Amino acid sequence: MKVEILMLGKIADKPYQKLVDLYLERCARRLPVEIIACRSEDELLKRISGRECIVALDEHASCPDTQGFCRWLDQKINSGVNRMTICLGGAAGHDPRVRAAAGEFISLSPLTLNHQLALLVMAEQLYRAVSIMFGEPYHKA
Repeated sequence: MKVEILMLGKIADKPYQKLVDLYLERCARRLPVEIIACRSEDELLKRISGRECIVALDEHASCPDTQGFCRWLDQKINSGVNRMTICLGGAAGHDPRVRAAAGEFISLSPLTLNHQLALLVMAEQLYRAVSIMFGEPYHKA
């Protein structure tokens, strides 16, 4: 399975970009992840059109713990889905059309996170989940 993360805008702060790249590089062999920066809601909508698995990040959705997120991701990987598209909204949240297209919502935290921080948390959690699934020593719990 391939994961694509669609986000409005781009990462403006280089330290965030460096950390996101680090985690996604660690994931790459087992779970390829691509980040696509969209200039507008319309561009994001065009990109999700026809996608088989769309997940929108939403602070009001259920917020799994690390093991729950790992089980969720493992279930997605083993479901036969070729590509999972994760939508990361802008400062005003998701456009209602994106919300209508999403088949699932998940929260990274009950706190509101700016899009750069949300992307970093998502990248780290994807790497953490993959490391748990493959018995790697990154996760210490």
